[in-house]
Amino acid sequence: MPRDFKKLLGVLGGLTLLGLNVAVVAFFFLWQIADSAAVNRMEAAAGIDPAQMLPDANPLWIAAHASLLMVLAADVLAVVFAVMLVKTLHRTRSGVVAASG
Repeated sequence: MPRDFKKLLGVLGGLTLLGLNVAVVAFFFLWQIADSAAVNRMEAAAGIDPAQMLPDANPLWIAAHASLLMVLAADVLAVVFAVMLVKTLHRTRSGVVAASG
């Protein structure tokens, strides 16, 4: 693969991961706001009104936390991959310099 293509794939992968981070964090915070508002509405009445709660709140909670956990795992893997790539490039350049020197 040409070097420029690898750089382009790295940049596009990084931008994709950044977009995924923004989307998941936005989803998590919007869910948190909606859930808190629903709970406050439900408890503000004289009694507890289950109709005021979010529909399927438990699956939404699981989806929000699972997506946040998966994005964190993807970030860790991306950092490990980047460190391995930098080390490989450093070793390759050191080998080229030592061989030519």
